[in-house]
Amino acid sequence: MFSNTRLNSLLLSALVAVCSAEAYSQDLRAQFLPPLDFKPVTFSGETKESIGMFTDIANSTFKPPGAGPFPAVVLMHSCGGVKNPHIKQHAQEILQQGYVVLVVDSFGPRGFENCAARVLSGSAGVADAYAALASLSVKPFVDKSRIYQVGYSWGAIIATMLASPQSATVVGSSSRFTATVSNYSSCSFENKYQLLLRDSDRPVLMLLGELDQELPPASCFPLLNEMKAAGSPVHWHVFPGATHAWDKPSFPARGYAYNEQVTKEATSRMFTFLSQQR
Repeated sequence: MFSNTRLNSLLLSALVAVCSAEAYSQDLRAQFLPPLDFKPVTFSGETKESIGMFTDIANSTFKPPGAGPFPAVVLMHSCGGVKNPHIKQHAQEILQQGYVVLVVDSFGPRGFENCAARVLSGSAGVADAYAALASLSVKPFVDKSRIYQVGYSWGAIIATMLASPQSATVVGSSSRFTATVSNYSSCSFENKYQLLLRDSDRPVLMLLGELDQELPPASCFPLLNEMKAAGSPVHWHVFPGATHAWDKPSFPARGYAYNEQVTKEATSRMFTFLSQQR
């Protein structure tokens, strides 16, 4: 017979093994925080050619002047929501680089503004992303072979999930993004949810902060190296000294520190990466 100490040890080991198996599950649906939500937001039918100081960018599409067709980006916000100024700034930069940009607001239509009020399931983000892809795909000024997704923090988690073919399957989409860019996310969350799956077959660029306490980059290694060696189209860069939300005003209590140099370099790396994906 086992002693109580031995039995407790075995039970603990079994629990750890179960948790580890869940943490590294390769079933995308298992990675979605409950409750699941596959009903996407809707988008404005109007298309504008500029983004000004007072422009409402939520769930709106913006295009460069001319007939196109232009490459396009689905831009997805962080936990701070679409009203956070850095999202408008990124939308302006994307538009200035000659891309159509559709700015997704996943929070507002669901009745809240940020993650302090509610943490939205990744299932909703994936549904919103594919709805945005479908919206852009029917526009005559969009190059349908070059539609990308770019996300920050919460939106970056969605970017990693979109690299897996399972993301299209769970929402019933016959189309996929050409590539995605994940800004300050990670490869897993709280040792429970696997964000970057090994079956990822679409190019994904992961831009990581060395000192990110919210979504630490440690879970990406050696995973990224192993996936790349196996032929997965994964790309990454770790910014030394960078924290989470390097492109936002500093919030020391949250462990955030604005870094202008990293913000510029991350944006440059993003555009270089997107220009190479066709």
